[in-house]
Amino acid sequence: MSMHMRTLLPLALATVVAPALSAQSVFESELRLAPQFMQYQIKSPSNETISELAVPVFVSIPFGPRFTFDVGTSYARAKVTTGSTLSEINGLTDTQLRGNLTLGTDFVVITGGVNLPTGRSSVTLDQLTAAGRIGSDFLAFPISNMGTGLATTGGIAIARPFGDWNFGFGGAVRRSSTYDPYNVPGPTLRFTPGDEYRARVGVDRGLNNGRLSLGLTYSAFGKDDAGGSVYNTGNRLIAQAVVTNSISGADVTLAGYNVFRAPGQYASGDPAGRENIANGYLGIGLHMLGTLVEPSIEGRHWLQNIPGVTSGSTTTADRSQSSYLGTFGLRTRIGVGALAAFPSVGYTIGQLATLDAQSTPVHADFTGFRAQLAIRVAP
Repeated sequence: MSMHMRTLLPLALATVVAPALSAQSVFESELRLAPQFMQYQIKSPSNETISELAVPVFVSIPFGPRFTFDVGTSYARAKVTTGSTLSEINGLTDTQLRGNLTLGTDFVVITGGVNLPTGRSSVTLDQLTAAGRIGSDFLAFPISNMGTGLATTGGIAIARPFGDWNFGFGGAVRRSSTYDPYNVPGPTLRFTPGDEYRARVGVDRGLNNGRLSLGLTYSAFGKDDAGGSVYNTGNRLIAQAVVTNSISGADVTLAGYNVFRAPGQYASGDPAGRENIANGYLGIGLHMLGTLVEPSIEGRHWLQNIPGVTSGSTTTADRSQSSYLGTFGLRTRIGVGALAAFPSVGYTIGQLATLDAQSTPVHADFTGFRAQLAIRVAP
Protein backbone atom coordinates (compact mmCIF):
# COMPACT_ATOMS: atom_id res chain seq x y z
CA MET A 1 0.00 0.00 0.00
CA SER A 2 2.98 2.35 -0.33
CA MET A 3 2.71 5.49 -2.43
CA HIS A 4 3.87 5.15 -6.02
CA MET A 5 7.23 6.32 -7.29
CA ARG A 6 5.93 7.46 -10.64
CA THR A 7 5.94 11.19 -11.43
CA LEU A 8 4.88 13.23 -14.41
CA LEU A 9 8.02 14.97 -15.58
CA PRO A 10 6.68 18.22 -17.07
CA LEU A 11 4.21 18.79 -14.23
CA ALA A 12 6.82 18.11 -11.55
CA LEU A 13 9.19 20.66 -13.04
CA ALA A 14 6.40 23.21 -13.37
CA THR A 15 5.69 23.04 -9.64
CA VAL A 16 9.30 23.89 -8.83
CA VAL A 17 9.83 26.88 -11.12
CA ALA A 18 6.78 29.05 -10.41
CA PRO A 19 5.06 30.13 -13.63
CA ALA A 20 3.80 33.60 -14.41
CA LEU A 21 0.02 33.77 -14.40
CA SER A 22 -1.66 35.18 -17.50
CA ALA A 23 -5.32 34.21 -16.97
CA GLN A 24 -7.37 36.90 -15.22
CA SER A 25 -10.96 35.66 -14.79
CA VAL A 26 -13.27 32.64 -14.77
CA PHE A 27 -13.98 33.36 -18.44
CA GLU A 28 -10.43 32.22 -19.16
CA SER A 29 -10.94 28.79 -17.59
CA GLU A 30 -9.30 25.78 -19.24
CA LEU A 31 -10.69 22.26 -19.67
CA ARG A 32 -8.47 19.25 -20.32
CA LEU A 33 -9.76 15.81 -21.23
CA ALA A 34 -7.52 12.85 -22.06
CA PRO A 35 -9.29 9.52 -22.75
CA GLN A 36 -6.73 6.77 -23.20
CA PHE A 37 -6.47 3.01 -23.47
CA MET A 38 -3.43 0.90 -22.54
CA GLN A 39 -2.95 -2.85 -22.75
CA TYR A 40 -0.08 -5.27 -22.06
CA GLN A 41 0.09 -8.93 -23.02
CA ILE A 42 2.60 -10.71 -20.78
CA LYS A 43 3.64 -14.10 -22.11
CA SER A 44 4.79 -17.31 -20.36
CA PRO A 45 5.12 -18.01 -17.50
CA SER A 46 2.75 -15.17 -16.45
CA ASN A 47 0.28 -15.45 -19.36
CA GLU A 48 -1.63 -12.31 -18.39
CA THR A 49 -3.42 -9.59 -20.33
CA ILE A 50 -3.68 -6.30 -18.42
CA SER A 51 -5.70 -3.39 -19.80
CA GLU A 52 -6.97 -0.05 -18.59
CA LEU A 53 -9.38 2.51 -20.03
CA ALA A 54 -8.92 5.88 -18.34
CA VAL A 55 -10.78 9.15 -18.87
CA PRO A 56 -9.18 11.91 -16.76
CA VAL A 57 -10.89 15.34 -16.68
CA PHE A 58 -9.19 18.49 -15.39
CA VAL A 59 -10.52 22.05 -15.09
CA SER A 60 -8.45 25.11 -14.17
CA ILE A 61 -10.39 28.23 -13.10
CA PRO A 62 -8.57 31.55 -12.51
CA PHE A 63 -10.01 34.04 -10.01
CA GLY A 64 -8.03 37.13 -10.88
CA PRO A 65 -4.30 37.25 -11.63
CA ARG A 66 -3.22 35.78 -8.27
CA PHE A 67 -5.43 32.80 -7.48
CA THR A 68 -6.21 29.69 -9.54
CA PHE A 69 -8.46 26.81 -8.57
CA ASP A 70 -8.07 23.36 -10.13
CA VAL A 71 -10.34 20.32 -9.94
CA GLY A 72 -9.72 16.93 -11.52
CA THR A 73 -11.05 13.40 -11.45
CA SER A 74 -11.15 10.33 -13.70
CA TYR A 75 -13.15 7.34 -14.75
CA ALA A 76 -11.12 4.15 -14.99
CA ARG A 77 -11.76 0.53 -15.92
CA ALA A 78 -9.00 -2.03 -15.39
CA LYS A 79 -9.06 -5.70 -16.35
CA VAL A 80 -6.64 -8.59 -15.88
CA THR A 81 -7.24 -11.87 -17.71
CA THR A 82 -5.29 -15.01 -16.81
CA GLY A 83 -6.62 -17.99 -18.76
CA SER A 84 -10.32 -18.13 -17.91
CA THR A 85 -9.91 -16.00 -14.76
CA LEU A 86 -10.99 -12.36 -14.93
CA SER A 87 -10.32 -9.62 -12.40
CA GLU A 88 -11.94 -6.24 -13.05
CA ILE A 89 -12.41 -2.94 -11.26
CA ASN A 90 -14.08 0.22 -12.57
CA GLY A 91 -15.66 3.50 -11.51
CA LEU A 92 -14.72 7.05 -10.61
CA THR A 93 -11.40 7.76 -8.93
CA ASP A 94 -10.78 10.22 -6.12
CA THR A 95 -11.30 13.92 -6.88
CA GLN A 96 -8.42 16.35 -6.42
CA LEU A 97 -9.07 19.98 -5.48
CA ARG A 98 -6.16 22.44 -5.50
CA GLY A 99 -5.74 26.17 -5.07
CA ASN A 100 -2.64 28.18 -6.06
CA LEU A 101 -2.02 31.65 -4.62
CA THR A 102 0.77 33.76 -6.13
CA LEU A 103 2.49 36.40 -4.01
CA GLY A 104 4.84 39.17 -5.07
CA THR A 105 5.95 39.30 -8.69
CA ASP A 106 5.20 35.63 -9.40
CA PHE A 107 8.08 34.59 -7.12
CA VAL A 108 6.13 32.79 -4.38
CA VAL A 109 3.31 30.28 -4.92
CA ILE A 110 1.36 28.80 -2.00
CA THR A 111 -0.57 25.61 -2.78
CA GLY A 112 -3.28 23.83 -0.83
CA GLY A 113 -5.04 20.66 -1.95
CA VAL A 114 -7.62 18.11 -0.85
CA ASN A 115 -8.06 14.55 -2.10
CA LEU A 116 -11.77 13.74 -1.83
CA PRO A 117 -12.54 10.00 -1.48
CA THR A 118 -14.98 9.76 -4.40
CA GLY A 119 -13.20 6.65 -5.70
CA ARG A 120 -13.13 3.04 -4.55
CA SER A 121 -10.53 2.70 -1.77
CA SER A 122 -11.69 -0.81 -0.73
CA VAL A 123 -11.37 -3.75 -3.12
CA THR A 124 -12.93 -7.20 -3.05
CA LEU A 125 -11.02 -10.44 -3.59
CA ASP A 126 -11.99 -10.66 -7.25
CA GLN A 127 -10.88 -7.02 -7.82
CA LEU A 128 -7.56 -7.42 -6.00
CA THR A 129 -5.45 -8.54 -8.99
CA ALA A 130 -6.68 -5.72 -11.26
CA ALA A 131 -6.20 -3.09 -8.54
CA GLY A 132 -2.67 -4.35 -7.89
CA ARG A 133 -1.47 -4.59 -11.49
CA ILE A 134 -2.33 -0.99 -12.44
CA GLY A 135 -0.15 0.19 -9.53
CA SER A 136 3.04 -0.90 -11.31
CA ASP A 137 5.52 1.98 -11.51
CA PHE A 138 7.34 0.18 -14.32
CA LEU A 139 4.33 -0.38 -16.60
CA ALA A 140 3.05 3.13 -15.75
CA PHE A 141 -0.69 2.92 -16.30
CA PRO A 142 -2.40 6.34 -16.56
CA ILE A 143 -4.47 5.67 -13.39
CA SER A 144 -2.47 3.81 -10.73
CA ASN A 145 -5.20 3.48 -8.09
CA MET A 146 -8.96 3.94 -7.78
CA GLY A 147 -8.89 5.69 -4.41
CA THR A 148 -6.79 6.25 -1.29
CA GLY A 149 -9.15 8.00 1.09
CA LEU A 150 -9.26 11.58 2.34
CA ALA A 151 -5.96 13.47 2.23
CA THR A 152 -4.74 17.07 2.44
CA THR A 153 -1.64 18.69 0.97
CA GLY A 154 0.03 22.03 1.62
CA GLY A 155 3.11 23.46 -0.02
CA ILE A 156 5.09 26.51 -1.01
CA ALA A 157 7.37 27.17 -4.00
CA ILE A 158 9.75 30.09 -4.55
CA ALA A 159 11.39 31.02 -7.85
CA ARG A 160 13.89 33.72 -8.73
CA PRO A 161 15.87 34.60 -11.87
CA PHE A 162 19.67 34.64 -11.71
CA GLY A 163 21.05 35.95 -14.97
CA ASP A 164 19.97 33.60 -17.75
CA TRP A 165 18.78 30.99 -15.24
CA ASN A 166 15.57 30.59 -13.27
CA PHE A 167 16.03 28.89 -9.92
CA GLY A 168 13.19 27.43 -7.87
CA PHE A 169 12.73 25.40 -4.74
CA GLY A 170 9.74 24.26 -2.74
CA GLY A 171 8.37 21.91 -0.16
CA ALA A 172 5.08 20.15 0.53
CA VAL A 173 3.46 17.96 3.17
CA ARG A 174 0.71 15.40 2.53
CA ARG A 175 -1.36 13.92 5.33
CA SER A 176 -3.74 11.03 4.65
CA SER A 177 -6.59 9.62 6.72
CA THR A 178 -7.25 6.00 7.67
CA TYR A 179 -9.26 3.80 5.30
CA ASP A 180 -10.10 0.14 4.68
CA PRO A 181 -8.10 -1.15 1.67
CA TYR A 182 -9.82 -4.57 1.48
CA ASN A 183 -13.48 -5.56 1.44
CA VAL A 184 -13.00 -9.23 2.26
CA PRO A 185 -14.52 -11.72 4.74
CA GLY A 186 -13.04 -11.71 8.20
CA PRO A 187 -11.69 -8.93 10.43
CA THR A 188 -11.45 -5.43 8.91
CA LEU A 189 -7.90 -4.28 8.10
CA ARG A 190 -7.46 -0.55 8.77
CA PHE A 191 -4.68 1.21 6.89
CA THR A 192 -3.17 4.54 7.92
CA PRO A 193 -0.61 5.93 5.43
CA GLY A 194 2.39 7.74 6.83
CA ASP A 195 2.77 11.46 6.18
CA GLU A 196 4.78 12.40 3.09
CA TYR A 197 7.32 15.24 3.15
CA ARG A 198 8.54 16.43 -0.22
CA ALA A 199 11.34 18.87 -1.12
CA ARG A 200 11.98 20.03 -4.68
CA VAL A 201 14.62 22.09 -6.43
CA GLY A 202 14.77 22.99 -10.10
CA VAL A 203 16.51 25.24 -12.62
CA ASP A 204 15.77 26.18 -16.20
CA ARG A 205 17.03 28.53 -18.88
CA GLY A 206 16.72 29.30 -22.56
CA LEU A 207 18.91 27.18 -24.82
CA ASN A 208 19.33 28.39 -28.41
CA ASN A 209 15.77 28.11 -29.77
CA GLY A 210 14.56 25.90 -26.92
CA ARG A 211 14.87 25.37 -23.20
CA LEU A 212 16.75 23.31 -20.60
CA SER A 213 14.99 22.25 -17.37
CA LEU A 214 16.48 20.23 -14.49
CA GLY A 215 14.74 19.06 -11.31
CA LEU A 216 15.44 17.03 -8.19
CA THR A 217 12.76 15.82 -5.75
CA TYR A 218 13.20 14.04 -2.43
CA SER A 219 10.21 12.35 -0.77
CA ALA A 220 10.40 11.11 2.80
CA PHE A 221 7.57 8.98 4.20
CA GLY A 222 6.42 8.40 7.73
CA LYS A 223 5.53 4.94 9.01
CA ASP A 224 2.54 3.20 7.43
CA ASP A 225 0.23 1.27 9.75
CA ALA A 226 -1.61 -1.77 8.35
CA GLY A 227 -3.72 -3.36 11.08
CA GLY A 228 -1.08 -2.66 13.71
CA SER A 229 1.90 -3.63 11.51
CA VAL A 230 4.07 -0.52 11.28
CA TYR A 231 6.50 -0.31 8.36
CA ASN A 232 8.10 1.93 5.72
CA THR A 233 8.89 0.80 2.17
CA GLY A 234 11.61 3.42 1.62
CA ASN A 235 12.08 7.07 0.69
CA ARG A 236 12.36 8.29 -2.92
CA LEU A 237 14.78 10.46 -4.88
CA ILE A 238 13.70 11.61 -8.35
CA ALA A 239 15.99 13.32 -10.87
CA GLN A 240 14.52 14.87 -14.02
CA ALA A 241 15.75 16.65 -17.14
CA VAL A 242 14.12 18.10 -20.28
CA VAL A 243 15.85 19.68 -23.25
CA THR A 244 13.91 21.21 -26.15
CA ASN A 245 15.36 22.79 -29.28
CA SER A 246 14.78 23.35 -32.97
CA ILE A 247 17.16 21.59 -35.36
CA SER A 248 16.82 21.99 -39.13
CA GLY A 249 13.18 23.01 -38.74
CA ALA A 250 12.29 20.06 -36.48
CA ASP A 251 11.24 20.45 -32.83
CA VAL A 252 13.39 18.09 -30.76
CA THR A 253 12.53 17.02 -27.20
CA LEU A 254 14.95 14.97 -25.13
CA ALA A 255 13.72 14.03 -21.64
CA GLY A 256 14.66 11.63 -18.89
CA TYR A 257 13.99 10.76 -15.29
CA ASN A 258 15.49 8.46 -12.68
CA VAL A 259 13.53 7.29 -9.63
CA PHE A 260 15.42 5.66 -6.77
CA ARG A 261 13.66 4.02 -3.82
CA ALA A 262 15.73 3.33 -0.75
CA PRO A 263 15.49 0.00 1.12
CA GLY A 264 12.61 -0.39 3.55
CA GLN A 265 10.32 -2.96 5.06
CA TYR A 266 6.97 -4.56 4.18
CA ALA A 267 4.04 -4.96 6.57
CA SER A 268 4.95 -8.65 6.89
CA GLY A 269 8.29 -7.67 8.41
CA ASP A 270 10.27 -8.81 5.36
CA PRO A 271 12.87 -6.36 4.02
CA ALA A 272 12.01 -4.33 0.91
CA GLY A 273 15.05 -4.01 -1.34
CA ARG A 274 16.01 -0.84 -3.15
CA GLU A 275 14.65 -0.15 -6.63
CA ASN A 276 15.62 2.12 -9.50
CA ILE A 277 13.61 3.08 -12.58
CA ALA A 278 15.40 4.98 -15.36
CA ASN A 279 13.50 6.36 -18.35
CA GLY A 280 14.63 8.17 -21.51
CA TYR A 281 12.51 9.83 -24.21
CA LEU A 282 13.31 11.32 -27.62
CA GLY A 283 10.64 13.04 -29.72
CA ILE A 284 11.08 14.82 -33.06
CA GLY A 285 8.30 17.19 -34.12
CA LEU A 286 8.05 17.49 -37.89
CA HIS A 287 6.08 20.34 -39.46
CA MET A 288 4.21 18.60 -42.24
CA LEU A 289 0.69 18.10 -43.61
CA GLY A 290 -0.26 21.49 -42.21
CA THR A 291 0.31 20.40 -38.62
CA LEU A 292 2.90 18.88 -36.26
CA VAL A 293 3.71 15.16 -36.52
CA GLU A 294 5.93 13.81 -33.72
CA PRO A 295 7.42 10.31 -33.83
CA SER A 296 9.12 9.26 -30.61
CA ILE A 297 11.08 6.50 -28.93
CA GLU A 298 11.19 5.75 -25.21
CA GLY A 299 13.22 3.29 -23.15
CA ARG A 300 12.79 2.21 -19.52
CA HIS A 301 14.85 0.03 -17.17
CA TRP A 302 13.73 -1.28 -13.78
CA LEU A 303 16.42 -2.61 -11.43
CA GLN A 304 15.27 -4.39 -8.27
CA ASN A 305 17.33 -5.67 -5.36
CA ILE A 306 15.72 -8.77 -3.81
CA PRO A 307 16.98 -9.30 -0.24
CA GLY A 308 17.78 -12.82 0.85
CA VAL A 309 15.44 -14.54 3.30
CA THR A 310 15.80 -17.34 5.82
CA SER A 311 13.18 -20.08 6.05
CA GLY A 312 13.99 -22.78 8.59
CA SER A 313 17.52 -23.94 7.83
CA THR A 314 17.48 -22.53 4.26
CA THR A 315 18.85 -19.09 3.44
CA THR A 316 18.71 -17.48 0.01
CA ALA A 317 21.30 -14.90 -1.04
CA ASP A 318 20.58 -11.35 -2.12
CA ARG A 319 20.01 -11.02 -5.85
CA SER A 320 19.12 -8.40 -8.43
CA GLN A 321 16.71 -8.53 -11.35
CA SER A 322 16.06 -6.22 -14.28
CA SER A 323 13.05 -5.48 -16.49
CA TYR A 324 13.13 -3.56 -19.76
CA LEU A 325 10.76 -1.96 -22.23
CA GLY A 326 10.91 0.18 -25.34
CA THR A 327 8.03 2.19 -26.81
CA PHE A 328 7.67 3.57 -30.31
CA GLY A 329 5.11 6.37 -30.46
CA LEU A 330 3.48 8.81 -32.84
CA ARG A 331 1.62 12.00 -31.93
CA THR A 332 0.05 14.81 -33.93
CA ARG A 333 -1.88 18.00 -33.28
CA ILE A 334 -5.31 19.12 -34.49
CA GLY A 335 -6.43 22.68 -33.72
CA VAL A 336 -9.89 24.14 -34.26
CA GLY A 337 -10.50 27.54 -32.67
CA ALA A 338 -10.24 27.24 -28.88
CA LEU A 339 -9.92 23.45 -29.10
CA ALA A 340 -6.59 21.68 -29.45
CA ALA A 341 -6.50 17.87 -29.77
CA PHE A 342 -3.41 15.66 -29.58
CA PRO A 343 -4.10 12.08 -30.77
CA SER A 344 -1.26 9.63 -30.12
CA VAL A 345 -0.51 5.92 -30.33
CA GLY A 346 2.34 3.76 -29.08
CA TYR A 347 3.61 0.18 -29.32
CA THR A 348 5.76 -1.40 -26.58
CA ILE A 349 8.00 -4.45 -26.41
CA GLY A 350 9.90 -5.64 -23.37
CA GLN A 351 10.86 -8.23 -20.80
CA LEU A 352 9.48 -8.47 -17.26
CA ALA A 353 11.38 -10.15 -14.43
CA THR A 354 9.22 -12.78 -12.70
CA LEU A 355 9.27 -16.30 -11.22
CA ASP A 356 8.28 -19.58 -12.86
CA ALA A 357 6.26 -22.38 -11.24
CA GLN A 358 9.40 -23.58 -9.39
CA SER A 359 10.11 -20.03 -8.07
CA THR A 360 13.12 -19.77 -10.37
CA PRO A 361 13.86 -16.21 -11.60
CA VAL A 362 13.00 -15.86 -15.31
CA HIS A 363 11.93 -13.20 -17.79
CA ALA A 364 8.52 -13.02 -19.45
CA ASP A 365 8.35 -11.32 -22.86
CA PHE A 366 5.54 -8.82 -23.26
CA THR A 367 4.05 -6.42 -25.79
CA GLY A 368 1.87 -3.38 -25.25
CA PHE A 369 -0.34 -0.91 -27.05
CA ARG A 370 -1.66 2.50 -26.05
CA ALA A 371 -3.89 5.13 -27.66
CA GLN A 372 -4.72 8.56 -26.32
CA LEU A 373 -6.69 11.64 -27.35
CA ALA A 374 -5.64 14.61 -25.23
CA ILE A 375 -8.02 17.57 -25.62
CA ARG A 376 -7.58 21.11 -24.34
CA VAL A 377 -10.31 23.75 -24.53
CA ALA A 378 -9.29 27.28 -23.63
CA PRO A 379 -10.50 30.76 -24.66
